[in-house]
Amino acid sequence: MLFSLAMRLSSFVYLAMLILVSANASASASVAPSVTTFSSSAMHASDFEVGSHAEIDGDVISADKQNQPVNFKRDEKINVAVAANFAKPLKNIAEQFTELTGIEVAVTVSSSGTLYAQIQHGASFDVFLSADRARPQALVDNNLVHHGNLVDYAKGKLAFVYAGDLSSQAFNEISSKTSSETNCREIAGSTTEDTAEQLNIQLTDCLSRQLVQLMENPQNKIAIANPKLAPYGDAAQQTLQNLSLWRQFLPHRVMGKNVLQTLQFYTTGSVKGAFVAYSLALDLPTNLPSSFITTGKTEIAEATTVIIPVPETLYQPIVQSLVVNSKTAASLSPNLFEPRPITNSTATTQVDEPAHKNHVETTRPFNLADADGVSSPSLFVQYLMSQGVQHSLIEWGYEPTNASGVGN
Repeated sequence: MLFSLAMRLSSFVYLAMLILVSANASASASVAPSVTTFSSSAMHASDFEVGSHAEIDGDVISADKQNQPVNFKRDEKINVAVAANFAKPLKNIAEQFTELTGIEVAVTVSSSGTLYAQIQHGASFDVFLSADRARPQALVDNNLVHHGNLVDYAKGKLAFVYAGDLSSQAFNEISSKTSSETNCREIAGSTTEDTAEQLNIQLTDCLSRQLVQLMENPQNKIAIANPKLAPYGDAAQQTLQNLSLWRQFLPHRVMGKNVLQTLQFYTTGSVKGAFVAYSLALDLPTNLPSSFITTGKTEIAEATTVIIPVPETLYQPIVQSLVVNSKTAASLSPNLFEPRPITNSTATTQVDEPAHKNHVETTRPFNLADADGVSSPSLFVQYLMSQGVQHSLIEWGYEPTNASGVGN
């Protein structure tokens, strides 16, 4: 019995100690933030800015994970409509944007005309990237979007691609054609010091001769995108008209809904040539399967793609614009994705004194905490127009419209 009484007394003392320890822990938590939340900084919960992010050892900890009230809300997903020619660059850009911000981007690809019509009928796209400026401008003119939401994001280029026949027998039969194709390859890949004007003259002559040669065979088909829907199709029509070949071209015409379908007609062998976006032509394989060329009984050794950049003197500039699909002004400036200088100094220096080693210029990268009040569509456009992304467009076959980026 004494043993049982001793055990009960021991349990009571242990329980009292647990209560005392818990009380002390609660008191400590009430005066200091958790180290897992705010690292070792002196930031307190009362000082934590609503909607901001605390940074701990380089990792971003969101405010909602700290049980803080969150007034800054953004959509988990934005819907972006893009003209077919820019679909591949956009996929890459969207993935980078999602990785950086956590904002998912759902992409719809079609011709500019089709997407424009859908927006007119109430399609809920957050951002519309057209292959021209006319359609985004029309949305502004019709008061469907705010006038400040229109941005030129890229300048496109037109190219003509066709299948060159490398069969030795074909070369012997049509030696002039062989010489012409070789000449076109050399001109298109020219790295000489010819002026832009001289190069344009050579490319124009080369393009005209190749089109005439292709159209000499009634069975040869040439594809363009629908000029009424696709700006690259309109540019192709302008080119043929300026070469005085439009009427001759009509019996050979195959028309795609957009520039991607036009390219598909070529890659599947349905047509011998196609006018496409230069950016798409860059991805074409040099060598094509032998079944691509049809020359009757002629034995085919190999076929290859020849890319001729269409001189910009033959068509109106393809300035590609976008709109943030809202009647409210988008927040495009300042561009939060541009590095901002931060001056760090370990000692106080006089204004007139030269900078020393302890006076270091650094840059502050993008921080989602700075985007409080900026919509997700606006952030996406800022990212697209940032200097780094704009410069990368050159690799995709485009020219940047603003090397400084929006908001700079």
